[in-house]
Amino acid sequence: MRTMLDNEGRDYYKGNISYDEIVDWFSDEDMSETKLKLCGVLGDPIANPDLEDILHFFLFDKKVKYIEISTNGGIRTSKFWQNLGEMSAMSDKRLEVHWSIDGVTKNDYRENVSLEKVWGNFHTYIRAGGQCIWQYIEFDYNKDEISIAKQIAESLGIKLYIRRSWRNNADAAVFKSEAAKSIDERTHEEVSELTMKGDYEVDIVCRHKKQNEYFISANRKLWPCCHLQDEYVKGDGLDKILNNYGEDFNNLTSHSISSIIESEWYQNALERSWDKTDPLHLPRCHLACGDGGKRAVVKKEI
Repeated sequence: MRTMLDNEGRDYYKGNISYDEIVDWFSDEDMSETKLKLCGVLGDPIANPDLEDILHFFLFDKKVKYIEISTNGGIRTSKFWQNLGEMSAMSDKRLEVHWSIDGVTKNDYRENVSLEKVWGNFHTYIRAGGQCIWQYIEFDYNKDEISIAKQIAESLGIKLYIRRSWRNNADAAVFKSEAAKSIDERTHEEVSELTMKGDYEVDIVCRHKKQNEYFISANRKLWPCCHLQDEYVKGDGLDKILNNYGEDFNNLTSHSISSIIESEWYQNALERSWDKTDPLHLPRCHLACGDGGKRAVVKKEI
């Protein structure tokens, strides 16, 4: 989405959630059984200047069960990665970095990222005792290096996961993946067209409803998932909801977490909207999680 918006010359929010905001939102929450995933979607969580303080708050003040950070690993200093590795070790490895490195000698999917810099940060973190996995998105351009990646991972004693995303078989995708057709042989464009026509059976497996998942965006919106955040950023998919409930109905600067998740939309209207006849129907829910959830990202250890 970030690349698409940049290529179209469209503006979107570029900023960070602060440590003070995190403390304000979560101080009263029991998080002992909570799992957190920090994933920028439109950026990279490592870019947040308050990240170390935020992690310390969650790990040692709130004692969360687990934190996963997904990053391309291409920024920050060796000292930063040393600190992060030590923090992972000190937390009994409740902090785990998922390194998104899509190749061994080539990493074309990651724009403006120096692979040499990534490997330096990667090894600094591991030497400091940091818990991690290597997450490798399989594309046509890099599938020949998977066996080499496996050898490297084994030599370092870390797990290698191959990730396949259905969107990478789209006709418009810059980086193609034939392997993604194992998720759904139809292209992104084909399913999108059927979805917009309403030509589908309602069979949605919603991560929010099934796994009690929530997504907080950098612009402080609380959504059920990253897919609806994606629709919001695109600027046209959620107009009916925003017109009905207000632009700030899920804004954490205006409302508490509990008041948002106990609202009418979260409790009732969201699930009702999966019905194609509902006035607040959300086609994106079918595109992302319909057909029994078959188009979910596949991440498999090898």
